[in-house]
Amino acid sequence: MIVDLVTDDAGLAALWSEWNALWRRCPSAPAFLAPAWLRSWWAIFGTSRPLVAVLRADGRVTGLLPLYHLDAKLLPMGVGISDAFDALLDPEAPPDAASHLMTAALRATEAIRCDLPELPEGAYLRNVASPEGWQVQEHSGPPCPVLSLAPCPSIPKSMRRDIRQARHRAERAGGWSVQRADAASFPDLLDKLIRLHQACWTGRGEAGALADPRVQAFHRSAGPDLLEAGLLRLEALHLRGRIAAAAYALLTPGRIAFYLGGFDPAVAYESPGTVLLAHMIEGAADEGRGEADFLRGGEAYKYAWGAQDRMNLSRSFART
Repeated sequence: MIVDLVTDDAGLAALWSEWNALWRRCPSAPAFLAPAWLRSWWAIFGTSRPLVAVLRADGRVTGLLPLYHLDAKLLPMGVGISDAFDALLDPEAPPDAASHLMTAALRATEAIRCDLPELPEGAYLRNVASPEGWQVQEHSGPPCPVLSLAPCPSIPKSMRRDIRQARHRAERAGGWSVQRADAASFPDLLDKLIRLHQACWTGRGEAGALADPRVQAFHRSAGPDLLEAGLLRLEALHLRGRIAAAAYALLTPGRIAFYLGGFDPAVAYESPGTVLLAHMIEGAADEGRGEADFLRGGEAYKYAWGAQDRMNLSRSFART
């Protein structure tokens, strides 16, 4: 196996096309590893010091480990706003490909530590051993509740009752409809989502995930690419002549992952967030997606939908 190392912005720019081709051959990979997500992340948060280990076989890329330097550390590209990380491997890559990529990256760096947070169940990097001269520590990460959608959504009776009640209230308030963002409507619907999301968090006395202007800039930049790649679903619920809730989800063939949401507190009685989430879950099930991933965090509402925990794992490699 040949492992190349990409260590500058020019090399990274030349790699995106092959990276995207590899991504397309990995249907179970998290959306957070797609170039449509990470190109914009690197443009906004990058340090101009990438360290991407690239596995090649028969002239094409069959594996990637996208890391970068931040001070004396190695970190995954996408860290901070991504809910999952792993190596990206072709289904036909050798069984020890992830270990070769990790070893090559650690041997090439002058960093004293490599932190790998948010490794989901089944991640290749959960099983790689530490190379000579390094030791690894593991920490349990946050829960990531997941709702099974196959053969039908496993939503508890109590939540099904709440959905019916919310829909009845929305109908009595004048009816509701759902708008799905396309390339033309995305900027406006994203702005609406940002305002609704911030209103919810401000009401709790917290800043929320979109308080940093750079994070907002990331979503404005990445959104069109994600839409074009079929990885983003942004929908808004219209109620009483205005947008009452919005939700931003990432798509892979078997999964819808709910990343951001918000609703108008002024119409909380109609539970617009519940109406919209039920609509999107039912739609994902109709499309044949097998699960709805609520991503990291153990908020009570996720379990009310019937989601069951999967646990992320964090691993840290330190020089000995």
